Amino acid sequence: MDRATIASDYPGRDWIVAAWRIKVEFSDGVTRRFDLVAGAKFPTTPVRTALVDHPEPMTWPHVESDGILCLLPNMAECDPDDPSEVAMDLLNRSVRLVTELLDGSIIERDFREEFVTYWGYQAHSQGKNLFSLVAPTPPSRVVRVWRGKGIEVVAENQEAIAKWVSRRFGGKVAVNADAAAFLWLDAPLLPAEYPETAADLYLLSQRLGDDSKAALEQAASVEPDEILALLGAIGRGGAASVGVRVLNPKRLKGRPRAPEAPLSVGFRPGHTPRPLFLDRFFGRNSVIRTLVQRADAEWVHGRCRDSRTHHLLGASVAVIGCGSVGAPVACALAQAGVGRIILVDPETLTWPNVGRHPLGATAVGRQKAEALAERLRADFPHLSVGHLACDVHHLIEHRSDLLASVEVIVSATGSWAAESALNRWHIQQGRRQPIVYGWTEAHACAGHAVAIGEKQGCLQCHIGRTGAPEFTAVTWLNGGDVAQEEPACGAHYQPYGPIELAYVTAMVAEVAVDCLLKPPLNSFSRVFVASRRRIKALGGRLSEGLSAAFGENEEGARTFDLPWHSASCAACRLPHPDRAP
Repeated sequence: MDRATIASDYPGRDWIVAAWRIKVEFSDGVTRRFDLVAGAKFPTTPVRTALVDHPEPMTWPHVESDGILCLLPNMAECDPDDPSEVAMDLLNRSVRLVTELLDGSIIERDFREEFVTYWGYQAHSQGKNLFSLVAPTPPSRVVRVWRGKGIEVVAENQEAIAKWVSRRFGGKVAVNADAAAFLWLDAPLLPAEYPETAADLYLLSQRLGDDSKAALEQAASVEPDEILALLGAIGRGGAASVGVRVLNPKRLKGRPRAPEAPLSVGFRPGHTPRPLFLDRFFGRNSVIRTLVQRADAEWVHGRCRDSRTHHLLGASVAVIGCGSVGAPVACALAQAGVGRIILVDPETLTWPNVGRHPLGATAVGRQKAEALAERLRADFPHLSVGHLACDVHHLIEHRSDLLASVEVIVSATGSWAAESALNRWHIQQGRRQPIVYGWTEAHACAGHAVAIGEKQGCLQCHIGRTGAPEFTAVTWLNGGDVAQEEPACGAHYQPYGPIELAYVTAMVAEVAVDCLLKPPLNSFSRVFVASRRRIKALGGRLSEGLSAAFGENEEGARTFDLPWHSASCAACRLPHPDRAP
């Protein structure tokens, strides 16, 4: 096919650079034409197929308005070294699809199962700035919508919107939400059932039942400038929602401009008989169909398919220490969907921190806990993230109630003075919730996450009196002192970067999530060890303890779980609720 024919047959598809037409005779005796079309990235991107003799748009699923066929999912991969075989396979798939479409058996099923896709083809708006916090589940009900500058947020109630907006934008935005309607569909709509007018939408609500009709009528009762209705249903990939906007008739072009017209014409404003008012509001005026961007927590964290999400959203964690270990752990817990996170750190961010800290230059000079909490609230406005700019001793003395209120505590202070105090508090409280202590060895060639449960050892059982762990994974040939010093008195630090550190912080976060999902009865330790190649290059070797326990055969980075037995240390003998004085 020449370029002129391609441009004529496929307007708007300027990526097509070549096409070949093929005729196929079907069982009904009719010959139908298919095009194989290739883009400039062919053969690394496979050809597409098109049905030249296609019906009117939205008559058949999987057939776009210009006949291009949708055959492969977005993650499908093809062999670029055998493009002819790929083309033949796609052509065969196309023939099978058209055969099934002619039979009619898949038309209604596929339109319903992929209703969001086909609604999008007929939508007047892609809804890029329409965010829904409403879980698309029955029943039909009244919800709320907040309309800000360039953004709309739908939620179950005013409080939910206010929290989300405050976290997302820093509490500087006034929130006044209007009523909206969520209508639960007994089955996804077919294209012929998509509402074209406000009357169509009202008739749909009547068909769905009293709850749907009441929700739509309540949204209209205050005569808003527009009504937003979300339509929810279950498709093949789970529940989803789409949107319909109904403009107040007074906003329509050509209507009288008086504020009471046309809803109240002939009556005093606000006194139009209800049946007449509804008939006027939901008249023959066209609706605006729109897509909706889901932003509810279950969707954000795993697209409603991660079995852990529901539990984690109801969980709470305190992260003590928001430095290069604690801050990435806090970020990972937020990404995992932990519903309530409290960050504790007394220090400010400095320039040397920036290279291996989630916060960057814009936070230099700010309290780490405050700046990180602010960022996480903005990034995950459906989560509750608080902060305290204080050290562990102040926290234990003045806010022990906060520690007791969370399900898991993560301690990444890098300070034995802080963590020994936290360990003693934990024992005296009866070890009611797990504490996960995380730290790295030199060069982040190894890392440790020790989870202290109800039984077996406390932290101090395998930590020396000055904070040196009994077990290390790496021994350094220069005697073990690999800490570096800045050109300032007492300013020591460990030389490692964010990439090698990521292995350790991911492991600490993993242990924290494990403890949230299933609190451990017995204390244990999880150890990360880098590859022997990296350890050797930095002047170290695997410790005798690690080699004796696990051998030296494996080359790659790996993790090990070890018991953390009780040693009946001095801290273990402290008074606690289960021990009589």
